[in-house]
Amino acid sequence: MEKLIISTQLKLVSFILIFQKAFLFFITCVFVTNQSEEEIKMITRHWIRILKITLGWIYDFDKLVSNYVTAAFIFDEFCSSSKLLKTLIGHISYVNSIDYSTFDGDQFICSGSSDSTVRVWDVDTRKQIRLFEEHTSLVYCVKFSRYHYHNYHQSVICSSSHDNTIRFWDFKDNQQLRILSGHTRG
Repeated sequence: MEKLIISTQLKLVSFILIFQKAFLFFITCVFVTNQSEEEIKMITRHWIRILKITLGWIYDFDKLVSNYVTAAFIFDEFCSSSKLLKTLIGHISYVNSIDYSTFDGDQFICSGSSDSTVRVWDVDTRKQIRLFEEHTSLVYCVKFSRYHYHNYHQSVICSSSHDNTIRFWDFKDNQQLRILSGHTRG
């Protein structure tokens, strides 16, 4: 059984690396093969035209998170019993970036969008728990800060925007911590 799981995970790691190197592509299907039963499951089927696709595992390889156009998807156990668990809806424009992390045993997803917002989602409840609207232009990238968590025990997200700012947010305390400005281009 463990050999099968390792085999599936290696295929998915390759799948993630292929996605992150692509700029513009079409994908008809994503398949996962269960070699012991020789069964193939279709996971998703979409036209994808986006600058950056983010994929990643959360909670010990049992869920896959993917951003696509204006939503983020959570897949359960990316193996023979895969199914879409939840589409996280809230953004009104393209989702440009997502990240996922665990803080104090709770799992979170953050997303940044062309609607100029940063949103935080609780993976267990599958609900949006925070909305930050201080950026004045599209948000390019969002990342959870492991540095702030390990050194200061703060739950911090960093976001970068076309408004030429980098902002730090404490999403547990629902506040903006810092703004870095000075860039002349987004």
